[in-house]
Amino acid sequence: MDGPLVSVDWLAQRLTDRDIQVVDCRWYLAPFDTRDPDAEYATGHVPGAVQLTWTRDYHDPDHAIAGMLAGPERFSAAMRGVGISNDTLVVAYDDNHVTVAARLWWALRVHGHDRVVVLDGGYDAWVDAGLPVTPEVPTPAPGTFTSRFRDELYATKNDVLAALGSDATRLVDGRMEGAFLADGGSIPGSVRLPGIEFVGSDGTWPDATAARERIEEAMGLESSDNVIAYCTGGVGACGTALAFAIAGRHDVAVYDGSWTEWGADPTMPKEPIGEA
Repeated sequence: MDGPLVSVDWLAQRLTDRDIQVVDCRWYLAPFDTRDPDAEYATGHVPGAVQLTWTRDYHDPDHAIAGMLAGPERFSAAMRGVGISNDTLVVAYDDNHVTVAARLWWALRVHGHDRVVVLDGGYDAWVDAGLPVTPEVPTPAPGTFTSRFRDELYATKNDVLAALGSDATRLVDGRMEGAFLADGGSIPGSVRLPGIEFVGSDGTWPDATAARERIEEAMGLESSDNVIAYCTGGVGACGTALAFAIAGRHDVAVYDGSWTEWGADPTMPKEPIGEA
């Protein structure tokens, strides 16, 4: 295993390993896609895969902004409930509609769990390879997960505001084209680099060299630069962070509130689309 991705062949050879937990992360952004993730999971999933939906299972239900990452206690309980412990290797997958597998990858790392990878090509690659799927819902034994929260991977509005006056921190806009245009503005000085746009037509991510070249072309990143990624609601930015990790940069922070929080605050500086 090299980097934050594993192939379907790699997973197929290890699917019954006791220290691996596969997680189905599929979720759909209406009105662009009105499929029901629960129905998709019930129809078929990778054998042994549990389901975790970011807006239901590991979010903060008490936060004013929907979908914000759960705190240590709630997040730990969610992971334990699907059989994840601190020594479990988690393999997350989606179907490339939005980068929700990257959301779980980032969330686990924020909570101190580095043993997490994303299935390259996702569910579609698994099916296309002729590998088995099942509607059977597994019942793993409860895990023993305990959060060890990392502030450095979790950015707040104040962190982003401080970055605006700093030459040491770069801001990256991970919004897809539709969301970018619909939001109508951006955080000043940010470079647009959506993670989902790194994914090829076959649903797979680029290798490390290609990812680095794309990042360098977009922003000329120095190794000493800190990076904060944002999007509209905190998912696309996780895809951007995953792209950076593929390129060898594992320290990208995600602004969880993203444009949902920033854009709603009239005191925050903004650049209209076309001026960023």
